[in-house]
Amino acid sequence: MKWIVITFSFFLMLSLSAQERTRILFLVDGSLSMRNEWKGGTKWNIATEVLQDLADSIEKIPNTEMGMRVFGHLYPEPDKNCRDSKLEVRIDSNNAKAIQKKLLEIRPKGITPLVYSIERSATDFGNVMAKNIIIIITDGEDACEGDPCSVSLTLQQNNIVLRPFIIGMQLNPKSFETMNCMGKLYNTNSSDEFVSTMKKVVIEAISKTTFQVNLLDKEKKPTETNVNMTLFDSETGLPKYHFYHTMNARGLPDTITVSPMFNYQLQIHTIPSITIDNIQFKQNEHRVIEVNAAQGSLQFGWQEPVLKNINTDRVKFLVKPAGGREIHFVQTPNSTEKYLTGSYYVEVLTLPRVLLTNVKIDQSKTTEILIPAPGLLVLQKNSEVIGSILYVEKGQLVKVCDLKAKDKIENIALQPGRYRLIYRPKFNRSIHTSVDKEIEITSGGSVSLKL
Repeated sequence: MKWIVITFSFFLMLSLSAQERTRILFLVDGSLSMRNEWKGGTKWNIATEVLQDLADSIEKIPNTEMGMRVFGHLYPEPDKNCRDSKLEVRIDSNNAKAIQKKLLEIRPKGITPLVYSIERSATDFGNVMAKNIIIIITDGEDACEGDPCSVSLTLQQNNIVLRPFIIGMQLNPKSFETMNCMGKLYNTNSSDEFVSTMKKVVIEAISKTTFQVNLLDKEKKPTETNVNMTLFDSETGLPKYHFYHTMNARGLPDTITVSPMFNYQLQIHTIPSITIDNIQFKQNEHRVIEVNAAQGSLQFGWQEPVLKNINTDRVKFLVKPAGGREIHFVQTPNSTEKYLTGSYYVEVLTLPRVLLTNVKIDQSKTTEILIPAPGLLVLQKNSEVIGSILYVEKGQLVKVCDLKAKDKIENIALQPGRYRLIYRPKFNRSIHTSVDKEIEITSGGSVSLKL
């Protein structure tokens, strides 16, 4: 059977420059039903003849390895052995002859422990970093207890494989429905259809495409870079590739190699993030994706020196969209972060809070925000007291915080301004024991009170 080698040769030429390692594991059904006659021979004979020819072709493709696990071939059907699965040829290069030899030795005779075989395939790939592909050949669903969809999803979630291909040999409608969620499922109804589908699947599995992401500045030039990016499978929502945007030696966005077998969603992890849906690639073609991503920087700090005994690392700067509630990012003092250009709302979690509206970020510029350094209020207590600190703002009182009754000494960092401290001994039962003190806090200053 040489028709695959002839039609496959053109693709071999296209793959010669491929750099990413691709590892293919064939999961082959060796159950008793594979002895059933099909047009052109038994299902087993047709499947094995096609695999033998494919093995010769795949072996010639650079950076491509393959292996084979067979299930349902070690124990007779009456045994109903749900662990009847074995890695017959480990994944490696130059092993076409080993696959061909093993296929000639096997005689189908058992049941179909498909789910168990998929689970075991996770160990077959090992810890080698590569594009891992599973191609399943079977004529029926799992004969044991197990969820084929769940086990397939687990392999994808753990980045063990991209997405399984399942080539059915005259699956009945129930089996097709049960297995459709496992990956990319094809149901063939003749030997000719099986041959063409196998060729199509292997080509799709080995194919690579390249693309680049042009992050455009306000002049529509691809000068922005140094950003994380993730490609998700749009169908399952699982992440397939992670990249850090880089300029190559020529000063252009570097080329990325991916599999064209998915419909992708691209998330660019700028602040805020940018999402592009429904990205499709064609086999062995290059695509340029352009995204408006002009960025500037935002820096926070203090107007005056901060007292050494004030821990300003606890202060957080919440950056939000102008007029929105969602928090884009949380910064700390004396930090700089990049944002997409535009207007933002900043909430500074000092005591009391500082609110800044219409903070503008411009292309390739740093917007510096300096707020008054806090002062320190030191409360020394002879006994437990309860009460609150209120900020005097335009004649109104705004609660800032409660006192910590059990702390003998309490240090409170406050923004400059006028405050009222209202408290009483914790165990007094008269409201008339309340004490009201007015306090003035200066930037970088310290006030000490005995309560």
